[in-house]
Amino acid sequence: MEEQIAIEASKKIIEPKGATPEKGVVEKPSSLSREQQLEARLIEMQAENQRLQFLLNEAQAQIGQLVREREALAEEVKELKQKPFKSNKKAKTKPTKKGGSPKKKKGKGRKRPEEVDYSEFITAGDQCPECDHAFSGKGVQRERTIEDIEPIRPTIVTRYIIERRWCPKCRKYQENPISTALPRYRLGLHTMLFVVYQKVALGLSYPKIQRELALYFGLRVSITTLINMVAEMSQRFGPAYAQLIQTMRQQAIVHIDETTWPVDGKRHWLWIFINDMVTLYVLSRSRGSKVPKALLGTDFSGTIVTDFFSAYSPLEVEKAKCWAHLLRDSHDLTKGQPPPDTERPQFHQQLHLLYLEMGLALEQVEADPSLREKLHLQMREKLLAFANRDWTDPDCLRLAARLHKYLDDLLLWLLRPDLASDNNAAERGLRPAVVTRKTSFGSRSRRGAQAFARLLSLIRTWEAQGLNFFDTASSNLS
Repeated sequence: MEEQIAIEASKKIIEPKGATPEKGVVEKPSSLSREQQLEARLIEMQAENQRLQFLLNEAQAQIGQLVREREALAEEVKELKQKPFKSNKKAKTKPTKKGGSPKKKKGKGRKRPEEVDYSEFITAGDQCPECDHAFSGKGVQRERTIEDIEPIRPTIVTRYIIERRWCPKCRKYQENPISTALPRYRLGLHTMLFVVYQKVALGLSYPKIQRELALYFGLRVSITTLINMVAEMSQRFGPAYAQLIQTMRQQAIVHIDETTWPVDGKRHWLWIFINDMVTLYVLSRSRGSKVPKALLGTDFSGTIVTDFFSAYSPLEVEKAKCWAHLLRDSHDLTKGQPPPDTERPQFHQQLHLLYLEMGLALEQVEADPSLREKLHLQMREKLLAFANRDWTDPDCLRLAARLHKYLDDLLLWLLRPDLASDNNAAERGLRPAVVTRKTSFGSRSRRGAQAFARLLSLIRTWEAQGLNFFDTASSNLS
């Protein structure tokens, strides 16, 4: 359309004055004025401008198409170059490891209480609290359950009116005892058991327990009274503690260990005898073999698991030794040593590899007793060959001699499915007592130290058996 307009406009153009006409063209006389000629020239230029703009738009469109085709070809060439080096399998995207549970996994919150003491209805009112506009429609309800404690819970004071009757035969008055308190004490059993648990199980000092009673219950108690409470409860639990010793002697496996326990600045020893059912603490001035001999008794037929302390050697019972202690001692040889071409690091590394080999092999034959015996013989030969090597370092020779001495004790766990290869149970059992020792520096009297050992034994045993300390202790005192 634009080209047609331009052609028609060009036909109207008249050459200006002084122009020489082309040969063979007869010049017609001009009847147009100067203004008409300029108007025709303007129309011609506008038409030409429109035509050029149209051509420019077409050229830009073609250039854009060519650019897109070039980019597509470049991407195709890049893929063709990389294709020979790509695997046919689809790459698995590894999820980024973040803290917490996965998004799809439903989280576990605190279990809601089944029993509710109070119920309260919270109204929404009639107006919006933000804009004061009146609510519309009928409201909906939701539930929210909250557990809380009272900051200060006052004590319960009970007055007992006790009847006494005269017995002509005994020649004295008789009365029924009160089950909620000990004789001559004005504080009840719940208070005394609370003090025992705070002191023995949690390791709090008497001044802290004194502040707790005053803050939580408004109860004012002197430190002397608290000390007497713990001692009295220890004496009352004497029969339960004696029964605990008898139960320990009937166990098939007992882990034993000991740690220091100062009493009035003098060194004593706190022994532990522990398994899944029993935890027994014993305070003694001695660290010798007479302590485990006396505690185990002459009829003990089980197995003890210990470290390499010489006090356990005279015991005429089946023994198993702790690999954790052995590897810890061999690892100590590598401290401060030059690189691994020396004898000490080689000793530890090879001994550790032997232990790992035992564990991996045991996983394959764990359910078959005959295969366990075969594995035991194989590992016995390997461990013995390792101990018989030409070690020259004095410390390596010392540990090699230990392997010779306790060879069967170190391998007993390969034959017994119920045995562990370490004595971690005893070390974990001693840890609460060690924490208490570090904060209290032991005990000021032998009576207090024995009370601590006796009460801690009962608390840990009952907790291991899934029993509530306060309920079980109350039933043992009644």
